Amino acid sequence: PGLQILSLSYNNFSSATAGLGSLNDWLQSDEVNLNELDVQYCGINDGGLHALEGGAAIQCRDLDLEGNESITTLGLSYLSNSIRSNSCRVEFLVLKGIPIGDDAMEVLAQGLVGNQSLTRLYLV
Repeated sequence: PGLQILSLSYNNFSSATAGLGSLNDWLQSDEVNLNELDVQYCGINDGGLHALEGGAAIQCRDLDLEGNESITTLGLSYLSNSIRSNSCRVEFLVLKGIPIGDDAMEVLAQGLVGNQSLTRLYLV
């Protein structure tokens, strides 16, 4: 039991990398059993995604990053490494509204090759 869904949408985390790091630490604790993390339109940038992605990937089945337009290829490379991990639990990943060009798509595809949990991916 415990908290199953955490929605932080529309909060401004553009300069809150430390706060996202604390959230990541909490997500990685043994007592957390979060199924869904919703951080739509939070102004998350590459540093914020790097601070958050590890815990989110191992704890959450649904991860919604929609509308975080400051995430670039670098941020997606951090996410790609996490979804490639055998400990990744993400089944549903939303990346709508994130500018994904050719380089970012290549980085993301590298993570998908080794992923065993993802069943739904929304890019548009």
